[in-house]
Amino acid sequence: MNEKFFRMNNLLDFYGNLLTEKQRKAAFMYYVYDCTINEISSELNISKQAVFDNLKRAENNLEDFEKKLELIKNAKKEEDNKEIKRREIETILESIEKDSLNENNNMKFKELRKILFD
Repeated sequence: MNEKFFRMNNLLDFYGNLLTEKQRKAAFMYYVYDCTINEISSELNISKQAVFDNLKRAENNLEDFEKKLELIKNAKKEEDNKEIKRREIETILESIEKDSLNENNNMKFKELRKILFD
């Protein structure tokens, strides 16, 4: 269940504004603000069945948007690539630092590392 909530939160972050107003409100209340079906029903002044229907449509629409647009998939891929590059840069910097006998160069490498990774 937690995986579904995490997934829906991600999908809402990327695609929430593409949902209808009632779908968006119901989904945010349920997945983000942890409201019950009864609370959502009361707040939106709709039946519990309407809340269920709106949530189901919102879930289907959000999954559909990701399937077609792949924004989350691409963001994850980009984040993974950044991490790989960060590790490669770190390895190169460590290697250069070890090979450098000049204290001044070592300070420059430390400054560079701070700029890149802090």
